[in-house]
Amino acid sequence: MSRDSSEDFGKLVREEALRNFEFHDPDTLPLNVSEAVAINALRPTSAIIVTGFLPFYSIRFSINLLCQSSGNIALHFNPRIDRGYVVRNSKLRGHWDDEETCSPAGPKGTVFRRNAYFHVIIFCTETEFQISINEEHFCEFAYRVALREINGIEVNGDVEDVRFRQTTFQIYPKSKLTPYLQLNDKQSLEENLKVPVTVDITSDVRNGVHFTIKGRLKLLPHSFYVNLQKGKAIYPHPEIALHVNPRFLYGTSPPCMVMNCWTNGAWSHEERHQGNLFWLPGRDFFLVIRCEYQAFTIWLNNKMIGEFKHRLDPSIVDTLRIYGDVHLYQLAIGTS
Repeated sequence: MSRDSSEDFGKLVREEALRNFEFHDPDTLPLNVSEAVAINALRPTSAIIVTGFLPFYSIRFSINLLCQSSGNIALHFNPRIDRGYVVRNSKLRGHWDDEETCSPAGPKGTVFRRNAYFHVIIFCTETEFQISINEEHFCEFAYRVALREINGIEVNGDVEDVRFRQTTFQIYPKSKLTPYLQLNDKQSLEENLKVPVTVDITSDVRNGVHFTIKGRLKLLPHSFYVNLQKGKAIYPHPEIALHVNPRFLYGTSPPCMVMNCWTNGAWSHEERHQGNLFWLPGRDFFLVIRCEYQAFTIWLNNKMIGEFKHRLDPSIVDTLRIYGDVHLYQLAIGTS
């Protein structure tokens, strides 16, 4: 195939991909690859939308939020299509910081695909960036640089037809194209449990109700959490009656399980249990959370590993959210 024919074919593929792209944003403006562009001052509720096309030869690309200080990068969002994961990092005084990685998979499979368009939202809260891909929340990245230091954006790598715009949201994620999974005491959930997962609880949460979670811990787990909360948005922050957060490779801290609640706009006093508490990387687990008269109790493989006194009325709970380094097999709710 001649060079001209190859370019024509690539153009046809891109046009077809654009016709099939359900997240097209007509208000975005063109952005040249590797060209830094100034942006307005960022603050909580600010959002940056980036769309682009990944050609057949795409290996990796990056979206960088640049700082006033030359060479500093507040957010380096770097999908590596050839490796099957996404890196997040920051660069200060010429040195990269500790990178964070995760797999770019969603309910419909890998979200960054060659010969297809993507839609990325970078949303600013008080403490971190929240990032969605194709209007599904994907990950977060805690601020390492103050928002006021950020003044530009740059997109690099194997990407074409890049466009962007800056806006504000009062609720994040912006929208949900598919209904949330629903959990009741009539039937368990065993399909579409790709983590992170947000589940609508249609049964009342009261004394005697228990949640069962069957899954498998990843081989090299960092952490995961289970929230019993009111509301499904990530921003504004939901009220959380129970936050259960096993931590394994968490900086220099020893393994532990953290329990807490979120109310009145802040985390309350956390309770911490040290040790692995019978979690085995790469192994199946059976987790039960029981709502009792005075507290939630947490059971792992039929052994009680924690108790959390009620600080909020359990009846507010209408959502189960699970995020982190686990694979899920089954979710269920019942009474005892």
